[in-house]
Formats: sequence, C-alpha cells, structure tokens
Amino acid sequence: MSVSITRLGALKAAAVMTLSTYVTVALGLIVSALLARQLGPDEYGRYAYVLWMVGLLVTFGNHGIPLTASRFISEALGAGRTSDASSLYGWLQRAQWLSLAVVCALFLALFPLFEAAGWEGDTRTFLAVTLACFLPKSVYQFHTSAAKGHWKFWVEAWGNMATSILYTAGVLVLTWADASLKHNLYWYVIVCASHVGVVWWLRRKAGIVITREKLTEEARRPLMTNMWWTSLQVLIVSLGGRTVDVYLLSRLIGAAEVGYYTLASNLARGAIEMLSSSLSTLLMPTMAHARGQGGFDHVKPILSDANRYFLFLGLTLAGAGIMWARPAVIGIYGVRYEAMVPALQWMVLLSSLALLDNPVSSLLLVIDNQRIRTGRAVAVMVVSTTASLILIPPYGLVGAVAASGVNAVIIIGGYSMYCYRMIGFRLPWRPMLSLLLAACFSGGLAWLLLQVSDANWMHWLGGVVYVLVFWCLTVMLNTWSPKDLSLLILLMQRKPNLFPKVLPWLIKRREML
Repeated sequence: MSVSITRLGALKAAAVMTLSTYVTVALGLIVSALLARQLGPDEYGRYAYVLWMVGLLVTFGNHGIPLTASRFISEALGAGRTSDASSLYGWLQRAQWLSLAVVCALFLALFPLFEAAGWEGDTRTFLAVTLACFLPKSVYQFHTSAAKGHWKFWVEAWGNMATSILYTAGVLVLTWADASLKHNLYWYVIVCASHVGVVWWLRRKAGIVITREKLTEEARRPLMTNMWWTSLQVLIVSLGGRTVDVYLLSRLIGAAEVGYYTLASNLARGAIEMLSSSLSTLLMPTMAHARGQGGFDHVKPILSDANRYFLFLGLTLAGAGIMWARPAVIGIYGVRYEAMVPALQWMVLLSSLALLDNPVSSLLLVIDNQRIRTGRAVAVMVVSTTASLILIPPYGLVGAVAASGVNAVIIIGGYSMYCYRMIGFRLPWRPMLSLLLAACFSGGLAWLLLQVSDANWMHWLGGVVYVLVFWCLTVMLNTWSPKDLSLLILLMQRKPNLFPKVLPWLIKRREML
C-alpha cells in the first residue's frame, strides 16, 4: 500500500477529522452536562476521578508506542517501504501487549496511593471499573495512531463518533432513569469495551496489514531507540501538569474541586479540539513525510504556516471563550457550578496560547533528538510539579490554574526558540504580531460592550463581535498570504450564495497583495 499526500488529500483528511471532532466534542458536552446536573459537584467529582485515572493508565500503558507507530509507519510509507511499515506495526503491537501487562501489575501493587476522597468505602468498584476501561481504551488508541501513519485518519474519526454516540445514548437513558453513580460507571465500562470491536472492524475495512515478519537490523535499531526515548518522555510529562493537579485536589481539597477542574479542563480542551484537532492531527505525519522527501527545507514552510494558523485559532478561541464562559457554564451545568467560571476563563486563555506548542512538539518528533526531547519532558515535569505543590495547597482550584500558566510560559517559550534555531527556522513575526494586534483591538471592543451591560446575553454578543472584528482585521492587516486567500476563496466559491459580499472583498484583498 502506497501513500501519496496531496493538498486535496490533506484537505479531505482535515474535513473528516473536523467532522469527527465536532460530533465528539458536542456529544461530550451533552454527556458531561447530563452527568453533572444529575450527580451534583461531589458525585461528579468522584466520577471524574475515575475517568482521570483511566486516562492516566492509558498514558502509562501506551507511553510512546502510539507516537512511534504514527511517525515510523508514515516515514516508511513515505519512503516507499511498504513491507517495513507492516512489520513495524506488528512489532509495536507485541510491545504494547507486554507494556499493558506490566502496568496492570504495577497498578494493583500501588493501588493504595491512588485511592481518592469519596472512594474509601468502595475500593473494589473503583479498581474493577478502572482496569476494565483502561485496557480496551489503550488498544484503541494504539491502532488509531497506527492508522494515522497509514494516512487513514478516518479510522479514528469514525471510531470516535461511533463510540461517542453509543456513550451518549446510554447516559440519556440513565439520566431519564435517575441512575446512581455506580450504574453510570458500569455503562462507561461497556462503552470502553466496545472500542476494541470498533477499531478492529475499521482497521480491516481500511485494509491495514499487520505482519509478524522480523524487522531488519537497519529498521529495528532506530525504532528501538526512538520508542524507549519517547516512552521515557511521555511518562515524565504524564507525571506533571494536570496529573499532579488532579491528584492534589482530590487528596487535599475535595471531590467538588476535582469536578470543577475537570469540567473546566474538558470545556477548554473541547473548544481547542473543535478548532484545531484536524490541523494538529495532520501536522506531525505531514512534517515527517516532508522530511522523508526533502529534509528540513521542506519542513520549514509547513512550520511557518502552522505557527500562523495555530495562533489565529488560539486567539479566536481565547476572546470568544472568555466572553462566553459565564453564560455557557450556567446554561450547561447550572448555577451550582458558577464557581468554576474564573478557572474556565483562564484555562481557555492558556490553552489557546499553548496551541503554539503543537508545531514544536511535532518538530521534536521529526528531529528525533532524544536528548532535547527528554530534557524538555523533565523540564515540564519539574516546573509543573513545583508550581502545583506550591500553589494548590493554599489556593486550591485557583492555584491549579495558575500552575498551568507558569508551566506554559516557561516551557513553550524557551523550547520553541531553541528548537527553531536548530534547523535555522525563523518565526513569521510580522503576521503573528498582526494577529496579536487584531486580537487586542477586538478584545477592547468586546470589553466596552460589557461596560454597557453585564447580562448573559451581552456576553454572548460580545463574543460574536470579537470573532467577526478579529477575523476581518486579520485580512485587512495582511496576515494571510495569497496562497491562503486563494484556498479560502476556492472553498467559498463552492457556495457563493452564502458569501455574496465577503467573496468579492477577499478577491480584492488578494489582488492587492
């Protein structure tokens, strides 16, 4: 199976991933709203802690294997080594089975360390549910990552949509029946188990082949080196940031704060994924393919575009998210959760600016300099853990959000400049500064609206005004290249009646460049 990446093919893949993300995020919001309203802050905090523990075990069980699969399979196919790609897939699958067995044993041995507030009298349920969800979700993540390396992004897209629809349907029934926390957890176990069947069927439909052929020494050596280093880095990163925040909140503060933190994180992450997941998913395989074709000279244009696109998406979300946070929380979860609004606003801002880390993370995977990646992982763990230990005990939820901000500023800023200098890449400062200027002006207009009225409807209106003014200013300040505008015009020309005034204006702006 050969893979040819074209601009049209990349656009189609992005469209499928975008559709999947919108469906998955929308259904996720519905599920979280139903559960939060039904269970209340304390019970939902217990539920959220189980889901967090499942996610943490998936990270430990898979560590760097999915990233290694996506990268090396993509590079092998890009270089025309189809048989190597199948052999790599099979070898990594066997490595994953061994890893999952080890993590299960360690979790059982160290279980007392992970018991949180609210679960003291029901440890068996917590333990059984966690393990029953962890294993199938790990298998699913590995195979969807391998499918990305084969440029079959629709495997993950359709898999996510199918399992999300199933999950939502069950939660709707359980909410109608006023089910208990345990019944909701049992349903989550069933949904997680379905992931294995879904990904098995989609992988067969995609025609992706796994072989048990032995790897050549030439193929095995870099694979082993990359996997061990990547695994170490993933494990180090997983021990900092949100992991420490949730753990400290659950052990020192309370279950309700875990619920607030989790809901705010999910809302911020959901908004980020809706705007940027397709671009994020395509970036690393595309950069790896470009390097396989022509080295880093082919990667630099992709990096330049990615930084502009991610900053644009981040600033769009930051302004709208800050304005819409309060009415969204009250409307979705109810007034009992209004205490999480400030945390959500800061998380949206920090998560939006942290999108600039996506090009850096993808570049580090392509550069394959393990010392740099490991140093970055250690820095993330040290900075985030230190900030969390200092700020969370006295300040609780606010301290957890502040710790995330400290980590983002130090790590993203420092390592971005260092990695870009390594390959001789310079950021497109002029268009990026134009984006920041447009965001500041648009934010000022939205703020003036709130001085007139602080009602919820004015927050919604302020967000819409911010987005529209910001988008128009980015064009007027020549942020976009003729290539960018040409692609946008081509897409809009398919539905010219929807953009009767915008389309001629964009064509005129393109001619002026």
